Amino acid sequence: QITHEIRNPLTSIGLNAKLLADDFAADDAEARKIAQAIVKEVDRLTDITEQYLRFARLPEPRLEPAELNAMLTSLHGFLQEELGRRGVTVSLKLAESLPKVMADDNQLRQVLLNLIRNAAESMADKPPSERLLTIASRVAGSSSPEQPGIAVDIIDNGPGIPKDRHRQIFEPFFTTKKGGTGLGLALSLEVISRHGGQIQVQSPLESGHGTRFTVELPIT
Repeated sequence: QITHEIRNPLTSIGLNAKLLADDFAADDAEARKIAQAIVKEVDRLTDITEQYLRFARLPEPRLEPAELNAMLTSLHGFLQEELGRRGVTVSLKLAESLPKVMADDNQLRQVLLNLIRNAAESMADKPPSERLLTIASRVAGSSSPEQPGIAVDIIDNGPGIPKDRHRQIFEPFFTTKKGGTGLGLALSLEVISRHGGQIQVQSPLESGHGTRFTVELPIT
């Protein structure tokens, strides 16, 4: 309800700011710049409200047999240009002949996109030659030896996450990002839990830095 109440005036503010920017185009460059800044901030707030709505209205997943390797290959192709602009080198390590998992394709894609983008962002302060991102798939059985699952590892070479924050990062509205909403990992955890799976984080790694997020899903 709060989000809906905020969205309507935001839309009005955004439209009026765009009209002001157009009116100022010829006569007042400074005023036009201010109006454009308002539009930009309104767009950012609108995006935040959309994230809140997705979190509050997360639908039940429509589970169907899915091939994780095909999904990871597709995501790699989709993100290749974006990650290249960030100077990130990606290593795709996919185990062969993996069984299918039960998944909602759209929801699982959003989780993996979020984790991959988070990993890329975490390496922003590293030299480009050290921005290494690994996306791997494998058979795993941590949830139950009698019922193995499929795991996806997303490993970055960033500074790592302090161990005392490993639980906090999955809590709604907790964030260490400037301008972040703190909903990305909370939403990801909720989605994977509804899939009957789990998300684990390991950080720092053996190298003393870096982070590994592991998504594990049950086999069909």
